[in-house]
Amino acid sequence: MNTVTSHDIGTLVLRLGLAAVFLWFGLSQLMDSVNWVSWVPAWVPALLHLPPAMIVLANGIFDTSMGALIAMNLFTRIVALLAAVHILFITFEIGFNEIGVRDFGLSMATLALFFLTGGLDLFRRNRERD
Repeated sequence: MNTVTSHDIGTLVLRLGLAAVFLWFGLSQLMDSVNWVSWVPAWVPALLHLPPAMIVLANGIFDTSMGALIAMNLFTRIVALLAAVHILFITFEIGFNEIGVRDFGLSMATLALFFLTGGLDLFRRNRERD
């Protein structure tokens, strides 16, 4: 018989909360990419040889995919790690201001999800949870 613990509930709340954030940002970028273009750092289009609107759309697809996978609890460990690194890059680009501090908190919450779902055991099957 499986018993639901406070750890299980906490992980579920964290997972669904983060999924909502990723889905909101991703879908917002996909539905109105023009309003997000100003957030693309000038060096990124030069590096990737892509217009800023296309970078926003790619980021929207990434965020939406990450949110959907986290919500469905699919590949949660690796997705949480990828999403945490992604937000950390955004955090460092934005800098130390109210948005950067918020994004740092989101990246740490996403990293916590990585560890709570057996993050260091990424490539081995965790028999207790699977």
